[in-house]
Amino acid sequence: MSLIGDYFLLYHGISDITLTISYGTEENKEKEEYFDIAALALSATRKDYEKFISLDSFKKLISKISDKKVNTLDELYQLQLSIVNAIENDTRNCNIEKMHESFEYLKNENIIGHFEYNKLISLFDPKELASCDDEIAVEDELQVDDKKPFKEAKAELDELLYELKELFITDDFKKELNETSNYLSNQKFSIGITGVMNAGKSTMLNALMGQEILGSAVVPETANLTIVKYGKPEAKVFYWNKEEWERIEQSAKEIESIKEFVEETKSIFKDELTEIIKEESLTENVDVNNLAAYTSAEASGKKCNLVKYVELKSELNFLSDGIEIVDTPGLDDPVIQREEITKEYLAQCDLMLHLMNVSQSATLKDVEFIIDALLYQNITKLLIVITRADTVSQQQLQEVIDYTKSSIEKQLKAQNKDNKLNYILEHIKFIPISGRMALLHRTGRSEEAIKAGFYIENTGILEIEDYLNETLFGSNSSKSELIIKSAKSQLKKTISKELKSFNYELVLLSKSKDELIADLEEFTKKKDTNKRIFASLSEDINLYKNDAKNYLETLEAFLSTELIELQNIIKQRVFNDVKYSFEKTKKRPESSRIKTIVETAIKDGIIDIIRDYRYKFIKKSQNIGEICEQKYQELGFVIGHKNDNFDARGFFQDDFKSGFLTSSNEVLISKIIHEVEDSKANKLPELDRNLEGFIKDEFSSIENTIKQKAKKISELLIENFFNTIAEPLKVFEHKLKKDEKLLEDRIENFEEREKNKEVVTIDIHKKIKRLEAIVKGLK
Repeated sequence: MSLIGDYFLLYHGISDITLTISYGTEENKEKEEYFDIAALALSATRKDYEKFISLDSFKKLISKISDKKVNTLDELYQLQLSIVNAIENDTRNCNIEKMHESFEYLKNENIIGHFEYNKLISLFDPKELASCDDEIAVEDELQVDDKKPFKEAKAELDELLYELKELFITDDFKKELNETSNYLSNQKFSIGITGVMNAGKSTMLNALMGQEILGSAVVPETANLTIVKYGKPEAKVFYWNKEEWERIEQSAKEIESIKEFVEETKSIFKDELTEIIKEESLTENVDVNNLAAYTSAEASGKKCNLVKYVELKSELNFLSDGIEIVDTPGLDDPVIQREEITKEYLAQCDLMLHLMNVSQSATLKDVEFIIDALLYQNITKLLIVITRADTVSQQQLQEVIDYTKSSIEKQLKAQNKDNKLNYILEHIKFIPISGRMALLHRTGRSEEAIKAGFYIENTGILEIEDYLNETLFGSNSSKSELIIKSAKSQLKKTISKELKSFNYELVLLSKSKDELIADLEEFTKKKDTNKRIFASLSEDINLYKNDAKNYLETLEAFLSTELIELQNIIKQRVFNDVKYSFEKTKKRPESSRIKTIVETAIKDGIIDIIRDYRYKFIKKSQNIGEICEQKYQELGFVIGHKNDNFDARGFFQDDFKSGFLTSSNEVLISKIIHEVEDSKANKLPELDRNLEGFIKDEFSSIENTIKQKAKKISELLIENFFNTIAEPLKVFEHKLKKDEKLLEDRIENFEEREKNKEVVTIDIHKKIKRLEAIVKGLK
């Protein structure tokens, strides 16, 4: 709020006044007597103004600083507004301090009381407005910068939240501060760890965490996804449910490795299988020290075959800042359902570390994973860690990096995506590491590592830690910036609501009991009208919300149509390639080529379909938002959104971008490859029919997954969207109820509250000034 707003609110109890007439005070500000006369003019209140304007001496003094006369209360307000405006426009004028001498003189002469004097002194504070040495002396403002490192910005916000809780008086708004505090404290930063078997994932993770938590518990031959979180040490395993196991058995009919896996599992567990595989996933708390029996591919009981994933909690400092680690089974895991679960989790990770053993780096699996992560899984940063760096020379390390880059380029060319090479290379970073040497240093065995020629600085672990810290918590971390911005935005909304409460309190404190009673009567008259408005708007919002939900059925039908068309595209591309190959080379195309055609067609096709789905979803939301915005404006409300013209994209900026490509296509690809291998040039129509059947059968699960995810995301977004749209209405309704209660309370306790009105008024004004400074610092 400006000085003008502060003055009229604190001194007159008026919250809305604008300048309509110029009194020429700006031109007279250089006169020696200006600030003495200004002090007198600003001392007049709406309760005693008549004794001022009726005096000839007052009129004569006013004529020295103004070119107009003052005969009414409104004219006095306009004169005072002009004076305050002139003062505020020149905050370097040291004569403001002279006003304090005049205010004190007026108080000593009993022209104004102690209460009015204290308010004027509080309003016209030289520390905030001016100083005689021509320098601005303003209290340092809080500046919470989005670009500061996360931990530093969070610490500042935590300190600010503590202060706000002391400043606030409204319980509802204090609860909102607690919600913001919890939001900041409960943020999670997920790190995904991937790589083929024996890439050295466990060794590196143990070195990072400074303890062999994954050495004795989850041994290097880990066969399951493991989620490591901060908390009281415990371990929990999650088994396959009945539906998931049936899918594994179905896959075994086409893929030999899964067939062997299923046969092995059935031969070991026999009838016991039904005791573990239930309709709903069975969970079991297990001893951390015995976890290997459930997760190791080398364990004799083969419990790992039935375990879907593992949750492990630890009190390691490395995890205490909200870090969660998703340690994946090897990319060469034979069970494709584990790959699907892995992709589900990786899609939510903030950072990906992909490990490659220096002696077997850049396998086809590695290269395919890197391309898939950056082009299809919405991964924006990928760190490639080359393990066992202590076993090769620097030159050999560089050769491995160069070979990896060339392999990525070759694979992109095979997929006709070589134009994406620069994009991929810009988003990956290579760091060599000697995990074993780093682990020795981190577990109290530094001498052994030093004897081998490795100090902690040249193991690579410190560079990895710096990269993780900067990417997750650094000044350029997009997630950290988003979290801080979101917290600041919520704080500004909450402070704004408390400021309105304080402002209304000042208005009430300035009124007599008769004025308060008259206000309450007016409040009561408007109550029924307001109720009708709120009910009408709420009904409209619910109507549009149901309309949006019903629209999801249209979008689901759109998905079905588009996915059928995608099936035709896949079939046609494979068929055309086979036909072309027979015509040109008299041979069938290579299996690797068919695999690339199918995978690329599915991924690109689904991305295009979801993009169109998202566009239609946003377009519908846009239309609803614009209608609601118009209705709000017609009724005098302002919709709570950052854009002047309603933009639904502001709500859905980062949604629908990942999680739709987690289904494994191995079974479908296997069927198509087998069919192509059996095809003949003179029986292409039969190939066409069989391809159509295979694709249709396998696409049913893909279609169901995509529909379920799209619906889940859409329903959640609709809920959040309409909560945001309804927020201004709820805030306004809450304010009216709160204002009415304050008004009733002020009338009921009028005499008692009048006794300490002066102290309360000045205290509220100070709080308002501090809250305004905080809001300014949060921008």
